[in-house]
Amino acid sequence: MRLIWTFFAGMLLAVIALVVTAPIVAGVGLVAWATRGDLWTVLSGPTYFAVRDDHGRLAGRSVNIAFHPMAVLVPGDPRPQRLLIRLEVATTEFAAATGDGRVRLDVWPVESVGDLRKAPLYTVVVPGRSANLDPEGMMLVERGNGRRSAYALGDGAWLYDADVPVASFVIDAEHRRYAALAQADDDMPLGAVAVLSFASPQRVIRRLLISADDAARGRFLRGSVAMTRPVARLEDAKRRVLEVPLPAGILRMAFVGDDLDLATAEIPAGLKLTELKPWRAKGN
Repeated sequence: MRLIWTFFAGMLLAVIALVVTAPIVAGVGLVAWATRGDLWTVLSGPTYFAVRDDHGRLAGRSVNIAFHPMAVLVPGDPRPQRLLIRLEVATTEFAAATGDGRVRLDVWPVESVGDLRKAPLYTVVVPGRSANLDPEGMMLVERGNGRRSAYALGDGAWLYDADVPVASFVIDAEHRRYAALAQADDDMPLGAVAVLSFASPQRVIRRLLISADDAARGRFLRGSVAMTRPVARLEDAKRRVLEVPLPAGILRMAFVGDDLDLATAEIPAGLKLTELKPWRAKGN
């Protein structure tokens, strides 16, 4: 019996000694670490995969977080800026293929240690099942319905939606441009067929609504968008054109400088183009 009490008394003294000395040792170590200049500012996040039984069915959830330092062009600055990009993708696994998850993008400038202790420069939260960063300076998000959306990493602005492969090409030997086609949404005007977006990795240059004069014809053409591929090609050494082959005919536009020439556009009979502008664009 005496040995048992001796054992517990020794354990109690050891615990008291640990409680008293641990903060002192930790504080001394922290001071020594800081004075050596090795104190780090750390950003982290919970990356995990979890499963559970949901009334006899297996349900899963995954959250993947990755940090990417990148040099990105920011509006108003001709030089690329150093940014730290936190990309989070949260999805429900084993669900229907058409289900959406959530994509979150947080961006910080990286000029000093103090930048990472502040709120992000901006945050973007959108539906999506997967996302990746394009070296040109864009976040590409894939939705459960197969639609892909692009966002500028410089300021988080939405650039385009695409339901079919995007046509891309380089101008001036270094600047890339994109022509993206997306099926018109249900809340668009009667006869709406598709939205054609022309953009750079930093901004939208032009967004056009393709529509039919007849609403029934518009619905038919809208269903054919999935089989359409915009194509950018050179007619000769200097003249570049964009073609959108539709069942009603080929929509054809030439480029003038860094823009589409709407004045000389060749539009199939019964179709029309309407320019879509941001709600808060100057002059509106």
